[in-house]
Amino acid sequence: MYFSTNEHLGWVQSDSVSDALSLAQQAFQGFKKLVELNQQVIKATLAESEQAWQVATSGKTPVELWVHQANAARPVAEKALSYHRQLLGIATDTQAEFLKFIETRFEHHNIKLQAFVDGVARNAPAGSEAAVTVLKSTVSSAGIAYDAVLKAAQAIAKAQENKP
Repeated sequence: MYFSTNEHLGWVQSDSVSDALSLAQQAFQGFKKLVELNQQVIKATLAESEQAWQVATSGKTPVELWVHQANAARPVAEKALSYHRQLLGIATDTQAEFLKFIETRFEHHNIKLQAFVDGVARNAPAGSEAAVTVLKSTVSSAGIAYDAVLKAAQAIAKAQENKP
């Protein structure tokens, strides 16, 4: 029986490093979008604070100041809702990219794993048919379980996207 274990472990290690770097890149892109959103919010808040300070120090009557503050409350609430919607959008987009990446990588790894199992089966010594059948069954069951988990994760992501 001969098959190159080092060769098969080599692609697993190489792919794992590549996968980790790709996921880190996607996470960084999501973080970058979050930082940009927060920068926009901070700039807008500073400008609005300066304007509010000018109104407060302009010598208006306390009643006018109170009316200005009361009128400013609604836009603040709307901006907070907008911020949360944008934040949720960034998180949802990043999650969708992760799911798409994981699904693609699983399919790739599954093909290679099936080839590995087939190689083991071809080179197995006589009398090991039961062990090979168990191995094939285990790999197949793992694939089915993964598909079920992936579909559940996709359904959860879809439900989150459709939330008001």
